[in-house]
Amino acid sequence: MRTTLIAVALVAVAACATAARVTLQDRFEAIGLSPKMAACMVDDLDQRLSDDDLRDLARYTVKLSRADTPLQAIDSLLKIDNPRAVAAIGRAAFSCVTGFRR
Repeated sequence: MRTTLIAVALVAVAACATAARVTLQDRFEAIGLSPKMAACMVDDLDQRLSDDDLRDLARYTVKLSRADTPLQAIDSLLKIDNPRAVAAIGRAAFSCVTGFRR
């Protein structure tokens, strides 16, 4: 019984993380990033941020409107009140634009 509860809890946590990833990719595209850039950013952020930070970022992006350029979209993401997310967004944007991993 306990093993079953642990398994269910792990599946629920994984589902939340997956939902945040999907939400982030959709929201990044909605605010003006290309699908390729959005996917790259989400992959990079998933490696750099905790699940809580990803959910925080996903909630934050709901407030953002479409930017005229990808640079403006990134700039709007950098205004989140979460220092870990700001640092990770900057690194992810750099990596995804240049191809250099830091």
